Amino acid sequence: MEGIKQHLTTPEQKLLKTFVCDGCHQHVSQNELIIPSGPREGERVIANYGCRCENIKLAKAARKKYSQLKHRKLMASFNYYSLINDSLKEATFDNFDALDSNLKLAKEKALAYSHSFDRKQNLLLTGDYGTGKSHLSISITKALMKRDYECLFLSLPKLLTKIKRTYNTKGVTEDELLNVIQRVDLLVLDDIGAEQQTEWSTSKLFEILDDRSGKATVYTTNLSSDELKERVNERNFSRIMDNTNVIVMNGSDYRRRAF
Repeated sequence: MEGIKQHLTTPEQKLLKTFVCDGCHQHVSQNELIIPSGPREGERVIANYGCRCENIKLAKAARKKYSQLKHRKLMASFNYYSLINDSLKEATFDNFDALDSNLKLAKEKALAYSHSFDRKQNLLLTGDYGTGKSHLSISITKALMKRDYECLFLSLPKLLTKIKRTYNTKGVTEDELLNVIQRVDLLVLDDIGAEQQTEWSTSKLFEILDDRSGKATVYTTNLSSDELKERVNERNFSRIMDNTNVIVMNGSDYRRRAF
């Protein structure tokens, strides 16, 4: 090792100038170096000591790649666990047609909810069949996932059916489903009150609502407040309405406007 060190030659250096880099705002010393040996012996090269532009560029690239991977993972989880009708898979705020003042106001409120998202604030979209409640609620999830929030969209009747199926089939277990429901930043429970009313379904709904206590949930229903209270029972209704803003959507059937 000592023999190798003896044959190493330090490059000749000459300070050319010092300056503050426009890119990284660091004090930089610009030196001219003369390569002392090897195939490039005698070649002059310029080196900027103190500049961090390349490090910043690499760090930005690493953050961008991490963000892309995280977004893909969130989307994969959303697509795997969510229970969505095919007609809603392309739904966004951009393709929601608010053809009357009531639906325009509903869209504005849903957009405001997504823009100022609060992990503890809930939303209830209620009104006539086909007015676009599910469309707006899934639009909220898509807007939030662009900002790397983890979301889940579940039709409550389909969810309860899926939970029952886990008792007899392999694949996603009930515990796995409930763990995902509990952890996500935003859960959409679509079509509350449309599920078959049994002691088991009422109890399972309470378990889901209890797990979501203190976490943002968006609910949709075609029922009035009195009807919903009667369908889900007073205890579940109280959980649903806790820290919940209501958007009322009434008007012509959103799915039949072409006629």
